[in-house]
Amino acid sequence: MRFVKQPRIQLILALALCATAIPVLGQDSPKSILPPGFGDPAPEPKAAPSPPPSSSPSSPAKKLDFDSGAALDPPAGSAVSGGSAGTAAAALTGEEAKDGDETVDIAAVLPDLPPSQRHSLTHIGVLGINDGDLGENAYGATPGRYLDFLMQKVKAPIASRWASIALRRSLLSHVRTPSDVSGPDFAAQRALLLLRMGEAWSARQLVQAVDADRSTAFLREVGLQAALANADPGAMCPLVDYTPPATKESRWRMARAICFGLNAEPAQASALVDNVRDGRGGVGKVPTIDVILAEKIIGAGGNSRRSVTVLWEDVRELSAWRYGLASAAAVPVPQALLGTVGPQVRAWRAVAPLLPADSRVEDAEIAAALGVFSSDGLLQAYSEAADSGAKGNSRDSVFVRLREAFSAPTADDRLTAMKALWTSEDPLQRYARLIATARAATEIEASGDVSGFADQVVASMMTAGFDIQSVPWAEHVSNGSLAQGLLAVGAPRYVVRYDSGDVTGFDEGESGKRAQFLLAGLAGLGRLTPSDAASAADSLEVPLGRQDSWTRALDRAVAQSEKGTVTLLVALGLQGRSWSQVPAHRLYRAVSAMHRVGMDGEARMIAAEALTRS
Repeated sequence: MRFVKQPRIQLILALALCATAIPVLGQDSPKSILPPGFGDPAPEPKAAPSPPPSSSPSSPAKKLDFDSGAALDPPAGSAVSGGSAGTAAAALTGEEAKDGDETVDIAAVLPDLPPSQRHSLTHIGVLGINDGDLGENAYGATPGRYLDFLMQKVKAPIASRWASIALRRSLLSHVRTPSDVSGPDFAAQRALLLLRMGEAWSARQLVQAVDADRSTAFLREVGLQAALANADPGAMCPLVDYTPPATKESRWRMARAICFGLNAEPAQASALVDNVRDGRGGVGKVPTIDVILAEKIIGAGGNSRRSVTVLWEDVRELSAWRYGLASAAAVPVPQALLGTVGPQVRAWRAVAPLLPADSRVEDAEIAAALGVFSSDGLLQAYSEAADSGAKGNSRDSVFVRLREAFSAPTADDRLTAMKALWTSEDPLQRYARLIATARAATEIEASGDVSGFADQVVASMMTAGFDIQSVPWAEHVSNGSLAQGLLAVGAPRYVVRYDSGDVTGFDEGESGKRAQFLLAGLAGLGRLTPSDAASAADSLEVPLGRQDSWTRALDRAVAQSEKGTVTLLVALGLQGRSWSQVPAHRLYRAVSAMHRVGMDGEARMIAAEALTRS
């Protein structure tokens, strides 16, 4: 059975689901969201030779504890436990996956691809050289199993939007596959982390960078999750082709039925769904809602007579399966269920093509705050919602305010509109609105007449990486103001110079940690003298010299100039739902590490973000 080679499925998917052919936010490829020239990578160092595959048995994954001795030290033989199909399923659905011993007849479904069109397994990625690719040696000689271990330990989403952007760039780069892991499994582990970050489209692109006939059980499991996250059930079909037909796992049997239905083969689809519903074939009891949603998708296929109604009354949790199929069928998910999932699922929802644009505005703001949407991407989401008529007639609507922020005749009028957007009581929404107005903020000419808006204007520009455009404001900001601190850490050159007294006297912000974060940013970027940094650290009680397993791992990656490993460890150190959970000494280490490996732009934006959101 080769669903992907049947011409009819393409027409059915295009007309009935409209999911496969619609690129996220109109992009043709995963473009960098950085402004031109921002964060250009430094020349890549020569790679150290890869270590030979380890023959020692895999060690159990250790509990992560930054304060214990060797929690992040590579285990002996570098044989850290890798990913598995069970890991992928459990991470996103809570359902345990089991690998069977059955195999697929590859010759029967082998794609008709000449060798020149096959994807490489030794170098897997999707970014181009102009999209921020970190280069094939981004992870250097670090063992693949150790990288797998670190990826599993990142509890995404992380506190920092800019660290998440850098991590996405790392995970999508065309990197060399470490010698101790397989290419498909290494791609799967990266894609799984992208899914946890809310990067549904990027995850699917990475899965599809491996030819389907070369997929492993782990990659197929992650690919299934990526298809669901994109609300694109048709993307499951190439994976189904290489999954043993006799598998007893319910989700794969239902996926096979869906692909039969999309391929206008309703008899086979109905038989499989009925078997799953009745628990035949060893699949066990399957929740009714999961079967009904599968039938809903099958009903969108040609020649299907199934017509079902989806009822959510007895459903208590939203799995990836339920989210993906409901979104693909344009079935509204109750708000109560959406409240049971993490913000990354809301980022998936922000790009669901069949959901009404006006229902996805809040999701788009979450996606922007997480780093999934760029400033322009968020504006496009607002624009689509406005075009749909959502609250468009309200004088105080976000759509009207944004239009005025960009097109009002005077700077005062534009600033008034922006200020109205920046006053949200929800911290996440307030930050998202700063992102939305970033490009409009660059059009405000710095002057003493508008210096009262400097804090928000500079903060807005920094959210989207408009660091060069923020420099003229240095002459019009107040001493000790947020804008001055942002320019001290975020500007591409010294435009504000601080000493220890300036740092310790800085405004504490809402969190009480802003002065500590300013110290961490300045010290990490080398913009304080060692004596001033030590004096301020002592006054603010920030242990800049603290050593633990994480700092040692970071120092090793910096010493080897491994940008990819550094971004992964930075994400690990900046974990948390908000910046209030990030200690200042970790911010210092993260900024310092990125600065030292040539990722100065990202380092500065992370430091500026910490000030803005604290």
